[in-house]
Amino acid sequence: MMPRLRRCLLLHAIAACGLVNAGLALSMSIAAAAEIKLNLKDDRVEISISGDIAPGDADLLRARIKAANDAGKMVTSLRLNSEGGNLLEGVRLADAVRFAKVSTNVGQSATCASACFLIFAAGETKYANYRARIGVHGAAEYGVESRASTRAMARAAEELGVPSSIIRRMVNTPPNEVEWLSLNDLRSMGTDISHEKER
Repeated sequence: MMPRLRRCLLLHAIAACGLVNAGLALSMSIAAAAEIKLNLKDDRVEISISGDIAPGDADLLRARIKAANDAGKMVTSLRLNSEGGNLLEGVRLADAVRFAKVSTNVGQSATCASACFLIFAAGETKYANYRARIGVHGAAEYGVESRASTRAMARAAEELGVPSSIIRRMVNTPPNEVEWLSLNDLRSMGTDISHEKER
């Protein structure tokens, strides 16, 4: 887990930048919150997050994890399918994932980019299907590239153990483009790659 002081400073740095959206759809409209669902598997629970990441999603994820734990179920995996969204909320979600020691998973034909990438990187164990699309890019504020927000996002990625080669591409890719990571890139961050078709 990130040291508490560094995490607080990072969250304040991102908030101070006034970052509203680091997603691919860089519009001025308010994004709908991500859908966060529980999937029961015997005595285990898989949580899925899909859609745009928006303020309040981290609190909802923590509540879902707590509800599962209170019911005697262990949350083992977080399945991701999001093109990103609010960077500050993405950092908060990554912190919740790291604290809960949950694995992250991007399935067949799913996408995880931008702020979602930080959540993926926070997984205790990271899984990706070989047909998943996982990507990075710089951050934007009100649809305009923000170097300060991009630097804050890069610091968050560094705290999560993302290799410098991927962080460099994150920093150098404009917010309106995506640098899709190769299977070798994903392996360099310790991701287990699945070649099996999902049902």
